[in-house]
Amino acid sequence: MSDTKYIDANGQQVKLLTPDGGRQLNFSPNLAMYFKVAADEVNNSFDLFEIRVGYLEGPPVHFHDHQDETFHILEGELTLKVADELVTAKPGDFVLIPRGVVHAYGNLKEGSTARAVVNVAPGGFYKYMEELTQYMSTAKPPDPAKLNEISAKHGQIFRGPPLAVAMGLRGMGR
Repeated sequence: MSDTKYIDANGQQVKLLTPDGGRQLNFSPNLAMYFKVAADEVNNSFDLFEIRVGYLEGPPVHFHDHQDETFHILEGELTLKVADELVTAKPGDFVLIPRGVVHAYGNLKEGSTARAVVNVAPGGFYKYMEELTQYMSTAKPPDPAKLNEISAKHGQIFRGPPLAVAMGLRGMGR
């Protein structure tokens, strides 16, 4: 079976994906996103994707000015910084982060990969990640001002380094 199968149902397309199916973007070598549904497929309603987060990986502290974000943990553990509190989400846990709430996540469990299904609504997050990862793959090193410019254009505002960096567990250049 290929990664994606479409089934015609009353003139509409039903989409069936394999576990590794979807549009894959790599934020870093050990942080992959598998977009199962991008906003352009559902009238910009949402983006739905799986994240696979290696040890000490995760995005910078940030907030979304016009999008809500949910996490449903499938495997491993994600430590989330929400405002000034750290919480650990385990398999089966569900987290809702409303728009405007400063947050970050990271995998702080050595020797593991955390997996979660993430929903960002309304949509547009895929376009942001596509532009950001494309820039990061060509700019060595990336210009922080350009990263902030791309992020702000999509309503994603950075407020600090990745969680593992902020906690002194790894450096920025890794």
